[in-house]
Amino acid sequence: MTRRTHDDGGVRVTTQPSDLVRFGDRFVLPEQEGRAQRTVTLRAVAGPSIELPWGMLAIADPWFPEVSPEFPAVLLGKGEWPTTLSTIDVPRGSGTEPQPMACAASIGRLADVATWQPVVQAEEHVHLDCDSGLGAFYDITDAALLQEVFEDDAQMKRVFDAALAEQVVTMEVQGRVAAVVFEVPDGPDEYAAWVGFDRDGQGVAVLVDLKILDGAQPV
Repeated sequence: MTRRTHDDGGVRVTTQPSDLVRFGDRFVLPEQEGRAQRTVTLRAVAGPSIELPWGMLAIADPWFPEVSPEFPAVLLGKGEWPTTLSTIDVPRGSGTEPQPMACAASIGRLADVATWQPVVQAEEHVHLDCDSGLGAFYDITDAALLQEVFEDDAQMKRVFDAALAEQVVTMEVQGRVAAVVFEVPDGPDEYAAWVGFDRDGQGVAVLVDLKILDGAQPV
């Protein structure tokens, strides 16, 4: 369920990671600038899978290489991992037909998650530091290979345009998928990361809350 927290002396409603994977549930979005109040349904959209050679998951804005992480956010384990977008349908731009908008991006086995906890490093909650409107999942051991691509503005502009059109895309290096890139609809900001544990205490998923459901009330 949503909960109330204090922010700069005020009160606002924030979303819990468990809210963001309650697919099929309905929420009332509050009225905001350019957005009327509306009721929406949370849906799961399957993204591409990614092989993590060493299971050392990094979370970053790929078109903001100045702040690329030096260390993994979470140790998920080697192997192929699915990705998922939690989406709602809302009007976007000048079109009148509702279009999917991502509320969260996740990697891992969501069905196996029993509890969610903040991703913590140096006693601080880890966030995706977004500047370009993009986020990415990749193995930190691929950072050196990807850095050259991240710094290529022309190539990253193509990735950005593709992510805006498709919401989630891949980046390939040496003929394999090295990163899964997703659109961050509200643009530059910091977005909290959460790790999901199964009943045995094993980390099996990571979720980035894109804040779209902040302030929403469950129906």
